[in-house]
Amino acid sequence: MLGNSANRPLLEALTRASGGFAMNISNSDDIVGQLLAATSRVTHEALHGVKIRIDGIKTADLTPGQIGSLYRGQQLVVFGHYWGEGMADIRLTGRISGEHKTYQTRFAFPAVATDNPEVERLWAYACVEEALQEINDFGEDADLKQAITDLGVEYGLVTDYTAMVVVREEVFDAHGIRRSNKGRLAIEEAARQQRAQRPAVSRRVDSHQPMYSSSCASHSGGGALDAWNLLLFLPLVWHTLRRRQASVTH
Repeated sequence: MLGNSANRPLLEALTRASGGFAMNISNSDDIVGQLLAATSRVTHEALHGVKIRIDGIKTADLTPGQIGSLYRGQQLVVFGHYWGEGMADIRLTGRISGEHKTYQTRFAFPAVATDNPEVERLWAYACVEEALQEINDFGEDADLKQAITDLGVEYGLVTDYTAMVVVREEVFDAHGIRRSNKGRLAIEEAARQQRAQRPAVSRRVDSHQPMYSSSCASHSGGGALDAWNLLLFLPLVWHTLRRRQASVTH
């Protein structure tokens, strides 16, 4: 999509339906750099029909619900809820030129993880984005609208159907308004301060059984990978799954 007047919603919907990809290039962008990135994607084989399976623990509410295709240079981020704890097998499958491919790893899910409370809000935001995308593609739906509203209110997000109002402190008490977002922000800030005081460490969870072991190729030639091995690293998956808190109300 080149230029500031392109019909971005329509073109992005067409690319999702066809398994392609869209790039937004405005008049002020580095057009040559964007074209080089697009060329790199179409000249390397992509991973199509991508699916993720998690065995060993109960999971739900994964987003994105449908992944589709992964192209060179793309990163896949998956959010969701899980229950329980312990080791789980993670398997990513897809097709390269019609040939079935499987990448897998295994790592432990903790019973409770408190280092990154922001992940809950990121999950909610990803769910809202996916629901809004479906509304943009197929029209407004009452259930989707209600789901977006509930997520926006519960997690303090501004959406197409929710807003924020700034009032004095005493107004909250006078109207009995629950300050859930204030408490959530305090928890997130406390976690950020604790992380800032710790030394930098690797947060890779699949170090004992890596899903991808090859180095990453770059446009400048780094990484001794051919077109086939390149796919072992590029469709990188970050599984950031949070346990649903029992106190959450809808």
